Formats: sequence, C-alpha cells, structure tokens
Amino acid sequence: MLRRDSSLGDPPVERVHDASGVDRRALIPIIVGFLTAASVLLLIYQENRAVQYRIEATEVWSAYQVKIVKAAIEEDPNLKAQYAEEQDVLRQHAQDLREKSSDARQAVMISAVAALLLLLGGATAVFALFANSIHAGYACVLLGVIGVGLGVRALF
Repeated sequence: MLRRDSSLGDPPVERVHDASGVDRRALIPIIVGFLTAASVLLLIYQENRAVQYRIEATEVWSAYQVKIVKAAIEEDPNLKAQYAEEQDVLRQHAQDLREKSSDARQAVMISAVAALLLLLGGATAVFALFANSIHAGYACVLLGVIGVGLGVRALF
C-alpha cells in the first residue's frame, strides 16, 4: 500500500534554529578563546609580580651591602652593634624575597605553558569546528583542561 507522508497542500517543514544565532559547535572555541585570554592575563600578572619581587630583592640586598660598609667604617661600638642587628634583619628579608622571586619565576613558566596549551587548544577547536572533526574537538577539550589545570596551579 502506498504511504503518503505529505500532501500537496501541506506547507514545507522548516528547521528551527537557535534564536541566539550561536551554533552549539561554536561554543567550545568561544569558551577556549575566553580561557586563553584569561590565561594570557594571568601570565602578565605573574610576570609583573616576578619582576616586582626581583626589584625588591635587589633593593634590600643593596641596603644590606650599605649596612656592611657602614659597620666596617664606624668607630662607635654602639652603632656597630646596631648596624650588625640591622644587617641580620636585612639579610633575612633579602633571602625571603629571593625565594619569592624564584617561586614567582617558576609560576611565570607554568603560566606560559598553560597559555600555550590553551592557545593550541583554541586553534584545535577552530580546526575542529571547520573540519567538523569530533576527534579534534576531543583534543581541544583535553588541551583546554590541561591548560586550565596548569593555570590554576600557577596561582598557588
């Protein structure tokens, strides 16, 4: 028996599209793009923090060296003792700042790797979008997750 799916009088069926105009496949590249931008901003913040620690450490080490010279040329024993105490405090503070500077440099490297992975993830997401490749989409998500994980690790 013949089966009739549509008659001549029925209007053609139209597909309903998302009202926002954003295709679901385009959401992953957009999200990874925003994460990449956030990662680059985090990298800039980490670099500025590392430079600030290096500047502070240099200033404190300079003050420490000045106290050494003052203690060496001072003849008054009371001032010599005072300079020696100040030297110890400055030396300890300078060592703390050096450690912070070293930690900040490591955080910069981790942030740079995180930004690079997110950037590669964004490029992979765009490729997956245009090539309609599900495997490239999975690679994009994997790179994005690793990049976000490293970015979070760089904060602590």
